[in-house]
Amino acid sequence: MIPFTLVIARRQFRQGMPPEPTNKSWRYSVHDSKPPYLRVHHGPRPSATQRPVTPNASEQFWTAYSAVTGWRVDRPGRGEHVTVRPAIEWDMIAGPDDESLPAVSQSKAQMLADCAAEMSREIDELKAVIRRQEAELAARASVLSGPDAQIALADQVEATLQQAIAACGFDAAAIYLLDDDTQFLKARAVVGLPSDRLENKPRALRGSRADLEAMVQNVVLIEKADGGVIDTWKCPEKCGSAICAALMKGDLPIGTLWLFSSRETELSDADSAIAKMTATQLTLQLSAAASERRERLHRVDFRSIRDIAHWQHAGLPTVDQIAQGWKADGMLESPLDWATGWHTWDILPDGTMMIAMAEADDKSAAGAMVAATARAALTAHCGYRHTPLQLMQRINDTLWQSSTADQLLSMLYARLDVSSGEGELVVAGNISAIVGSRFGYRPLADGKAQPLASALDINAFSTTFHLSPGEILLAYGSGVAADGISQCVLGEAMKRSAEQGNLMPLPAIRRAFADYLNENERGLMTLSRLAGHQ
Repeated sequence: MIPFTLVIARRQFRQGMPPEPTNKSWRYSVHDSKPPYLRVHHGPRPSATQRPVTPNASEQFWTAYSAVTGWRVDRPGRGEHVTVRPAIEWDMIAGPDDESLPAVSQSKAQMLADCAAEMSREIDELKAVIRRQEAELAARASVLSGPDAQIALADQVEATLQQAIAACGFDAAAIYLLDDDTQFLKARAVVGLPSDRLENKPRALRGSRADLEAMVQNVVLIEKADGGVIDTWKCPEKCGSAICAALMKGDLPIGTLWLFSSRETELSDADSAIAKMTATQLTLQLSAAASERRERLHRVDFRSIRDIAHWQHAGLPTVDQIAQGWKADGMLESPLDWATGWHTWDILPDGTMMIAMAEADDKSAAGAMVAATARAALTAHCGYRHTPLQLMQRINDTLWQSSTADQLLSMLYARLDVSSGEGELVVAGNISAIVGSRFGYRPLADGKAQPLASALDINAFSTTFHLSPGEILLAYGSGVAADGISQCVLGEAMKRSAEQGNLMPLPAIRRAFADYLNENERGLMTLSRLAGHQ
């Protein structure tokens, strides 16, 4: 065989090929092996079930950019600067008018590439946001704990879809969830499909036979999806075969799972079981994400309520001996995590002794704030000379002027002379009071007065009383009677405690309360004048 000579006067090669020889020619014998740049590399043969990948808009743009400008840009990484390179290598001896030269100068191509790369990064970021939001909406949670949790949920869902694809030998998968009106199905996660499927408009449930039938019988096997003009399954993607399984939360459908195959294939009960198991797993993942959010919000609420309860407890008095021969005690039990009442006692600047007790009519957390407002007003107005009625009126003014909402408050306020035991008592609202000793008890206030903040001028119950040595003043709120505990039960407990020489009857009263279910807030306060102190 006669060797031949191949002479190339002017060549154009893709970047990455060997540099041209200086003599502008090569000689190869037909017996020689092929040069490396002429070898054809055969990659792995594509699977028969592999779906052809359609280049996205970004890839299509960079291809068009290279074709139009004559310059190419390697796909830049996140935060990397783009650099343009010649899309082809041209011969240095080519003239300025040669068609092989780039149509755009390098500086202009670089400017265009920088702008395009920035736009491409913004598009990628927006797609990432859409991906997280679809996972968030799929979990039926308005806000997950943060982007990390959203990405983790999206990864879990996509991993489950990928496993289902591998198990069935399919190409792609997607989940579609119903809207609140159960009229439309929106794509929330896709695998093996272009990411722009998440941006498509929802498709109507009405007329989607496969989705409707799956919601009735759990799964539908579609061996021949391409039915042409008689296609009644309404598959959301063009495919050869498909499986549609319902996503059920209890007895209610929340969406559908679709598995797509690019070729027609015979489906079996095993494929049906895989689809059902995948649908169940997806439902559990979405439900777990929503439950985690509810638990997190509950933990936040619990911490807030716990802080409120600690603050309320810290505001209660701890010293029981007010003055020589006088002791006070208080109790507050609530079935809720917070309280709407309080009690306090103190020695005023003029040397007299005061006790006070209050509870808001509103038993919610708003009532706790009303009670706190009244407590602050009491502290502010106790520092100067006043009568019990004057003080009650000033607290009423504070509640009346601080808000237009109803801030009804029941309150008892009493002032006593330490040496004589003579005192004045004013009650507004539903707080009752009795005076007891080892000889029995007598009522002092019946708790049927008008509460504070119900009118501009108060209409409170006012009386005077005297505590002798060995006697106890007991005040209690409306929750005690609401739980079925009568005044007789309280009076008898006070009497038994005093007969045993104990003028602090609250422990005995608490033991009597054990027979009654605590359904309402119980507030009690006692003021005892010890025997032998005149």
